[in-house]
Amino acid sequence: MDWPGAVLACAGLFLIVFGFSHAESAGWAATLTIASLAGGVVLLAGFVAAERRSSHPLLPLRVILDRTRGGAYVSVFITGIAIFATFLFLTYYLQEVKAESPLATGLLFLPMVGCILISSNLSSIALLPRLGPRVLIATGMLLGTAGMAYLTRLGVTSSYVSDVLPALLVMGLGFGMIFAPAINTATAGVAREDSGVASALVNTMQQVGGSIGVSALSTIALSATASYLVSHHTGSLAPAAAATHGYTTAFTVSAALFGVGFVLAIVLLPSKHRLAELRNAAAASPAAASPAAASPGAVPAAAPSAAAPSPVVPAPAPQPAFEAIPVALCSCSPIVIAAPEPAATPTQGQ
Repeated sequence: MDWPGAVLACAGLFLIVFGFSHAESAGWAATLTIASLAGGVVLLAGFVAAERRSSHPLLPLRVILDRTRGGAYVSVFITGIAIFATFLFLTYYLQEVKAESPLATGLLFLPMVGCILISSNLSSIALLPRLGPRVLIATGMLLGTAGMAYLTRLGVTSSYVSDVLPALLVMGLGFGMIFAPAINTATAGVAREDSGVASALVNTMQQVGGSIGVSALSTIALSATASYLVSHHTGSLAPAAAATHGYTTAFTVSAALFGVGFVLAIVLLPSKHRLAELRNAAAASPAAASPAAASPGAVPAAAPSAAAPSPVVPAPAPQPAFEAIPVALCSCSPIVIAAPEPAATPTQGQ
């Protein structure tokens, strides 16, 4: 167990999330806020250094330094920030500003959840082999940008049908086009010994993105609300208007993050041809590995004499290739299943 890596990673992430959360009440210039954020960055840098020297690292750096997987993880991280922010601030808006009950608020989110289910299954089963992750995830980022930008129009008198529902539908389609292809891409072409950490990182990036996003965006929203109350005259609708202004500010930041995610998706993620090459390479690597190649220091056995009959040695069973199956829920880890190997073609003399 890589205990130094585990301690450094957990402590660094805790300090960053705590720093953003503390800024909500104490401000960005508070000593504890600055110390927490700076300490978190230092500890995460120490985590990277520890993983480079560890013989059994908790997170092998080769997993995240791969361009394809790195792009998938960044996409999940950015979307994790946005989807948690959407649920949080829209819940506040619907309950505190529009006076909806908790049950009604939950039901009002169902169209978005339905779009995520439809889009994730459609994109992973039908569209990913045809278009590739770059096109799908970049399109999902654009849809997320459009939905968040639409929510920035919210006001105290806005209605759900015309001002909230369209954004939920668009973002639901976008989230489904991001999560399922990103999960499949994150495990494409990964070595067998790295398959566990590669799939676990998908959930890690989503949860870390949600934790940092909620704490940071809550601080931004609260600061915008306070500034609005200071600069505007008080009235019966002033608290609701100020709160709505804070929520729309958080939506604006989320829209900007989706724009950054779109650019990174174009730059980092592979095309459909490159994704197919990665999967084919992963499927062929176990069969291509020979016993001699697996043991570089082994001494080759002596060749049998011509007079002695060569014993019949059964060929080793081929190792199954692995591929990711479609995932509909954004909180699931990728599941790997064995893909059947094609039947070997008999060679001459066998």
